[in-house]
Amino acid sequence: MNTRILICFIALIIASCDLEEINENPNVPVDVPLSTLLPPSQKSLADVQGGRIFRYTGIFANQLTGVDNQEENVENYQPNEQFIDNVWSDFYVGTMINLRIIIDRSADTSPHYSGVAKVLMAQSVGIMADVWGDIPYTQAMEGAAFPNPAYNNQQEIYQIIFSLLDEAIAELQLSESVFSPGTDDIMYNGDLNNWISAAYMLKSRYHMHTTKRNPTAAGEALNALANGFINESQDLKYPYLGTGEDVNPIAGFYQITPYAVVDQDLIDLLTDMSDPRVTHIFKTIPFSGGRRQPGDFFASNDSPIRLGSYLEQLFIEAEARYRTDDLQGAQIALESAVALSIDQVSLGQAEASEVEAYIEAEVALTGSEVEDLNTLLTQKYIALFTSPEPWTDWRRTDLPVLLPNPVGPTDANPNGEIPRRLIYPQSERLRNTNFPQPTPNMQTRFWWDQ
Repeated sequence: MNTRILICFIALIIASCDLEEINENPNVPVDVPLSTLLPPSQKSLADVQGGRIFRYTGIFANQLTGVDNQEENVENYQPNEQFIDNVWSDFYVGTMINLRIIIDRSADTSPHYSGVAKVLMAQSVGIMADVWGDIPYTQAMEGAAFPNPAYNNQQEIYQIIFSLLDEAIAELQLSESVFSPGTDDIMYNGDLNNWISAAYMLKSRYHMHTTKRNPTAAGEALNALANGFINESQDLKYPYLGTGEDVNPIAGFYQITPYAVVDQDLIDLLTDMSDPRVTHIFKTIPFSGGRRQPGDFFASNDSPIRLGSYLEQLFIEAEARYRTDDLQGAQIALESAVALSIDQVSLGQAEASEVEAYIEAEVALTGSEVEDLNTLLTQKYIALFTSPEPWTDWRRTDLPVLLPNPVGPTDANPNGEIPRRLIYPQSERLRNTNFPQPTPNMQTRFWWDQ
């Protein structure tokens, strides 16, 4: 535990540095062991996904309602671009710069470290590309050589994601590596086979994101899943200690600043279906007049943040099989996914008869594409609560049917509809001469959303 607390302290130091400082300040300690760089990189990525990314994408997906502070601005489709700087820099400074250092220092001699870092880098740039579209990557990772890094378009970023994952798989399979992750690997404790499975699982996710663009996306996702997770024990997750600075960020947010609460639309959805998760997936915030927050499975102090999961993989398999005309296979995968979700969220307390009755009533696929995809994506929308995926799924499928918040058009979101991307941070608009022009708004569709 003392080691984990030290790791958290290092993460706080690194996250407090400005990106420009990392690039230019010779006093920033980058010449440190790989085993020291990996843990804070993992924690930083989990913190940002379970922090502002969870809240902002949850609001856009009608799973959360912002009621105060910056979350209320996001609820009103008018986010403050100064505060967007925080989540932007969390990715670059807290996570991606460290991962770049690991990759550069280990690729020739310690490919196992490089492979792990590339899986995490793929996850990082994947989230950023799905939130903002075009992002600086190639030049941004070169430090001071490019003070105004060019933006890679989203299609290029997706090519980079698949390259990173393919390279990671190849490196993780090598028999020789001077140094290999061990106990410093907080996610998998140095189990390279699990990292390989995680890479394949992420490949399947990013293939499915391109269903509007790529008619073979579902088949490619299934090919990747052949080497993906076998069960939930392989989930790519950061396991928080639940003490000190190492607390699940969702839990920490609700202990201090519950500015975003569960959206009534999501509560009504589960209530109307008599979903057995409804009494477990949420819990009441004390002294809030009945407002809800995510339940214990998602938001206990020591709940892990899952960057990729067997549960998500089952839903990907169900949709991919359905899109490749395997109705029976889709049904089996979907039922397995829903049963696992209920078991997880209820912490094993749901009665088997209740689960069977619910699956029979709400999870049957009929062969009608519109109805079946709605069934499948609605169940995924519920099960992946707190993940960025429900917002992404809605943008690529329009399912489930969601209504925009009744705030009308705003400067950032001209037509008042549900946002399809987040605005860029103020620092990029003012300081990066390669900032996209004309400036995108939250309805400007990027590559895979067209």
